[in-house]
Amino acid sequence: MTEELKYIKAHEDEPHKSEDYVNLLHTYLHHYISRNELRYDVKYCFEKGRVIGVYLGEELIGAAAGVYTPFFKDFHITHLAVDENHRKKGIGQEMVERVIPEGVSSSVHLNVENPESRRFYERIGYRFTHIRFRKD
Repeated sequence: MTEELKYIKAHEDEPHKSEDYVNLLHTYLHHYISRNELRYDVKYCFEKGRVIGVYLGEELIGAAAGVYTPFFKDFHITHLAVDENHRKKGIGQEMVERVIPEGVSSSVHLNVENPESRRFYERIGYRFTHIRFRKD
């Protein structure tokens, strides 16, 4: 890789780029969440939480979002995605480390239909603690 990766806290990025974050996340998470729900979540995390973008040159290749939630008593990672051409290079783990405020515990909800995400989080030190049921 000749270009260096840039990790940018979203509030330091240009505000109009928030839709770029939504587009990247939706590309990889559309099976689990609608674009409108992602747009709401990303906006909320921009305003009340933290969002990290990873750029290779001018291209956004990764995004992570999270927010502190008293209900979970820790920082909750809401969304994470890395462009499939740039996976298995430590980008996801680096984003998780950067999006979580220092000295704070963290949690994440995983969709049971996405076993790859469970393997990822277990590999970086998260442990399975809850089962969540949902009725629509």
